[in-house]
Amino acid sequence: MLFTRSFKDGIRAGRVTRTYRCWKRPQARVGGRYNLAPDGVIEVTGMDLVPPDAISDADAIAAGYPDAGSLLASLGAPAGPIHLVEFRYLGSGLVGQPDRDPVDGPQLDTLLTKLDRMDARSGQPWTRAVLKTLAEQPGRRAGDLAGVFGWDTATFKRQVRKLKGLGLTVSLETGYTLSPRGRQVLEAAA
Repeated sequence: MLFTRSFKDGIRAGRVTRTYRCWKRPQARVGGRYNLAPDGVIEVTGMDLVPPDAISDADAIAAGYPDAGSLLASLGAPAGPIHLVEFRYLGSGLVGQPDRDPVDGPQLDTLLTKLDRMDARSGQPWTRAVLKTLAEQPGRRAGDLAGVFGWDTATFKRQVRKLKGLGLTVSLETGYTLSPRGRQVLEAAA
């Protein structure tokens, strides 16, 4: 789960212990640990669906907002239930991520083959184009980059998560960039 900078100090201080998300399906799980970039880890302690009118000012304050109206405004007037995610801050450090370090010849070949399969499954080559775009425009908003590929923001983020699962990309506070492994794969694919 990603949080903007304005919430991170409150999370680290223990004042922010929940978040509200408009997801079609859960993007976190109870017991899951998630990085609070660039440093720190949270653990999800509870999840529930709540109607917008059930969110009180006290709930909003625990999520880092001054009141319920501000929280709901940030969600963009959701039509359906909202995912309430409760969590606790575990301290500094990071949850292990797929290795992002450069790879040797056979591992590099395996990664290139995986990218070819991802392209084939989708019916159009996209993996190298996304890697190239992220290399050229690190930190650019996903919503801005999605249109380059004719995708909506959710589709773009889903595709980048597939590349992240291979250790090729890194999530930034805003946008993405390539890992050292991602740069190596992009160079080999050229």
